[in-house]
Amino acid sequence: MSEEIELKLSIAPADHRRFMAHPLLRQAVQRTDQMLDNQYFDTPDHALRQRGVAVRLRRQGRLRLQTIKLASSVATANGLSIRPEWEDPFRGRFDFSMIEVPEIRKWLQQPDIAERIVPLFQTRFRRVTWHLPIAERGLVLVQLDRGFVAARCGEREQREAISEIELELAGSEDAAVLTEIAGQLGQRIRLEPSDTSKSRRGYVLLDAVTGI
Repeated sequence: MSEEIELKLSIAPADHRRFMAHPLLRQAVQRTDQMLDNQYFDTPDHALRQRGVAVRLRRQGRLRLQTIKLASSVATANGLSIRPEWEDPFRGRFDFSMIEVPEIRKWLQQPDIAERIVPLFQTRFRRVTWHLPIAERGLVLVQLDRGFVAARCGEREQREAISEIELELAGSEDAAVLTEIAGQLGQRIRLEPSDTSKSRRGYVLLDAVTGI
């Protein structure tokens, strides 16, 4: 199991170019640019949503990854979240055996749950990632996501733009460094804390398109 420690910020699309030219990002030891296609899954009656479980299938080039996340154990006004996460290659069907929380693993493996999981909504976005080293405090991934989240029911579709920054710890558990980096980035560009995940936004759109 890994623990995802992340701080999410919203950014206006008009500020993307200014953000990418931010002096702090010049310190990055690596920069990557990827297109990510994701489908989110649940049962038709949203049993996973009610249990605080998110199941995602991501296509990243030729690679397909399954990700299971649990609800955040920490949610603050500055957009910080800490939550358990399991990510593994997808081999044609979901495998929940790696989940180290026994009650969640057994619950997901029940036929009444596992056999009813279907795709509900999707996201597609381009992610530019800067690998920013922080002296003696590990690495921070600064990620700019630009794309959309969409939900469809029959001929009806609801779509919403994605324009956000995610700051994620890699090789460290010092969450305070994320707030520090956010503060430095926000000195030049307006960035707003956000506690709304892409998954939650997808469910909101799904509720709107299905009339729930």
